Amino acid sequence: LLDGFLLLTLGLFMKVVLADSMLATTADDIFNAQGPVATIDAWAGVLAFSGQIFFDFAGYSTCAVGVALCLGFVLPENFRYPYAAIGFSDFWRRWHITLSAWLRDYLYIPLGGNKNGKIKTYINLMITMLLGGLWHGANWTFVVWGALHGFYLWVEKWIQGFRKRIPPAVIMPEATGAVPVMPKDFKKNNLRNFLLAMVTFVFINVTWVFFRSPDFSSAWQLLVSMFSSVADGEALLTTLAIIKVAVIVFFLVLCHWLMRNTSVIAVANKMPWWLLGIVWAVLLMLLIWSQESSSSFIYFQF
Repeated sequence: LLDGFLLLTLGLFMKVVLADSMLATTADDIFNAQGPVATIDAWAGVLAFSGQIFFDFAGYSTCAVGVALCLGFVLPENFRYPYAAIGFSDFWRRWHITLSAWLRDYLYIPLGGNKNGKIKTYINLMITMLLGGLWHGANWTFVVWGALHGFYLWVEKWIQGFRKRIPPAVIMPEATGAVPVMPKDFKKNNLRNFLLAMVTFVFINVTWVFFRSPDFSSAWQLLVSMFSSVADGEALLTTLAIIKVAVIVFFLVLCHWLMRNTSVIAVANKMPWWLLGIVWAVLLMLLIWSQESSSSFIYFQF
């Protein structure tokens, strides 16, 4: 019961405090811009949305798991620290696990999976991810979002044939479980794996540009602002807003990396009762202070 209430509190904190109060406004300011923006503002806006969508989606799922535990039911984990993913198929084992499992079991595997040669495997991956994009909405931006993920998986599969030392967690799963099996020498290659995770995170942020943008031209304009110095780019964000996003996303990625093979409940059960009580009280106070900025879950749109 206590575990359930803890997860419920954490889920609400992620949604109300972090997603809505701390990140949503910054993301909206950049994605609603009518013209090119300064490079640092563009990155801050995209990173803000990267954090916002995780805290929104994972917050909703964490609330659901917590309520179920309070009622005596156990729901499957839906987000397993995806921004610590080493590669793109590892990302899909960690992001929206129920959706990725459905896409795997009812689209990718019935299409033939990776059983009929490389070309057929690449086609199956692309079809699966395109349909995964359309699942989110009938908009070309979602199609491009899915196509990018399909392309990433393509490239990852191709590189796998030449880079034997890439961790097995980067390999596209077939019908196996969702938990990646890490190599025995994982700890010895922590720096390399962390760098791979950061590269993955950057490419994932590129896909979020299309996911959040209202149309393709707006997405392209934002990408140009991100990766080139736009002479007439407008500085829309305050220095404080940029620092706030940087701090939140830094600790988000750090926590994902440090907790990539554990869980909140496992960590909470190892904490002294008084420390857990303090953390819980702080979360509740921040929830109360931030409740006016709360909005409906983005998750509900899908």
